Amino acid sequence: MKSDVKISGNQVQITRIFNAPRESVFAAWKTPDQVERWSGCKDSTKVEVQMDFRVGGSFTQKLHIRNVGEYTIIGTYDEIVEPERIVYHVNLGPATTQVAIEFIAQGSQTKVILTQVGFPDENLSRIVSEGTTESLDRLDQILSGQPV
Repeated sequence: MKSDVKISGNQVQITRIFNAPRESVFAAWKTPDQVERWSGCKDSTKVEVQMDFRVGGSFTQKLHIRNVGEYTIIGTYDEIVEPERIVYHVNLGPATTQVAIEFIAQGSQTKVILTQVGFPDENLSRIVSEGTTESLDRLDQILSGQPV
């Protein structure tokens, strides 16, 4: 399944169903090694992640993007309920947004609902939603055992 993307005002909501158990999907968000494997837009040539996965912990994600250069985002974890929910706020440069990710078990599958709020304009909402969707495509490949 491809991602279902809804952009409304200052909010983006992306829903995706993965053919993997909730614990496996959640685990992909917990360690730098895992996040580096799937995170980043399709034009990312390298992603470097440093993270302290705990409430109050922070993360830095440095993306090397072909024909664009380096782009760094910095965030802090506000809530972690394993394996159900992750909430963090992230500084994207032009704006700081809040991201809430819900992991919902559906038999052997997992529905992920990612809601990001606080965008200053629809253009940034669109750019971020495209990059996030491309990341989730790669995560889906990894969880399905396909080469990335």
